[in-house]
Amino acid sequence: MSIVSVIKVDRYDTALLERAVDEHFDRLGLSGEIKPDMKVLIKPNLLSARKPECVATTHPEVVLAIIKKLRSLGVASVTVADSPGGPYLSANLSSVYSACGYKRLEEYAALNHSTGSGKVRNEAGRVVKEFDIIDPIREADYIINVAKLKTHSLTGMSGGIKNMFGAIPGLVKPEMHYRFPAIGGFSEMLLDLCETLRPNVTFIDAVIGMEGEGPNMGTPKDCGYFLASRDVYAQDEVAAGIIGIPADKVEMIRLAKERGLFDPGETVLVGDSIECMNFSLPQTDDDSYLSGIPSFMRGTVGFFAKRFLKPVPAVSKKSCVGCGKCAESCPQHIIEIKNRKAVIIKKSDCISCFCCQEMCPAHSITVKRRLRR
Repeated sequence: MSIVSVIKVDRYDTALLERAVDEHFDRLGLSGEIKPDMKVLIKPNLLSARKPECVATTHPEVVLAIIKKLRSLGVASVTVADSPGGPYLSANLSSVYSACGYKRLEEYAALNHSTGSGKVRNEAGRVVKEFDIIDPIREADYIINVAKLKTHSLTGMSGGIKNMFGAIPGLVKPEMHYRFPAIGGFSEMLLDLCETLRPNVTFIDAVIGMEGEGPNMGTPKDCGYFLASRDVYAQDEVAAGIIGIPADKVEMIRLAKERGLFDPGETVLVGDSIECMNFSLPQTDDDSYLSGIPSFMRGTVGFFAKRFLKPVPAVSKKSCVGCGKCAESCPQHIIEIKNRKAVIIKKSDCISCFCCQEMCPAHSITVKRRLRR
């Protein structure tokens, strides 16, 4: 049986979130297994240096409520750690903590500034048997995964499974995109990563989610949900229902079922009921792409688009600031900065991972469709 605890929380209010965390801990029986001498690691989504109201990152009030619960249980060692996009450097971490509103959490927990990493093996991995993992996660006794509910240009959605990708340091992440350019292989890798690290519990901040061009450039979506579960796979299936994506359309959830990592028939929702919030989907989604097409033409256009048109990034030179974040994050190394503007120099080599769009701070990268080769 996989219990997914669901609590409606309509705003980032300290008292509301603290009560919700207490309830989640009680429903999942977490208090009895967390010991004062454990090294507890909280892994939020700190994708980039964005303010909390941009909803690209886990809200600091959610993390603070969890930290306070751990402190009430006598836990002495609580660390908050993630590897944001870009180089895994202390200066980058400090910038992200400051922008995301996490600096004030230092009063209650340690914010990781170490940039070390090491290998963690899992011989049962299907496509990856060894991962490079940042030290605070690798060395933790207990991992609390705190995701943000968002749409995602590559994986369809970002929840608990995708959030663990931040355990891989900095620019090693684009290397994983290079190794696994297709969504199937990339999703298999994410499952291997989750099975290697096995977070003890996952919370999903869906108080306000992100719709549209997630995970970094979308828009806020009021949802009013706060989820918790020991089963990250069953919980993501529930979260997909909030977004309004059929779970089988999300490759990492479909493959998790295929692998037998969870059984949907064993999922038990405890607490409040779930409603579909009908998120707008990214431009990379076929259904989103067809939404502007007259209904009588969608069958024909959809057939053509899926077989012959490939979604690729396109740079708006008007708004591009030439910061180089897109070039830095491109696993294919096909983006250059010329005359202070980003240029995709070999579009035929693009693998449509959309790391460039994800990391662009100026919202200068959109999705176009071009003929497949």
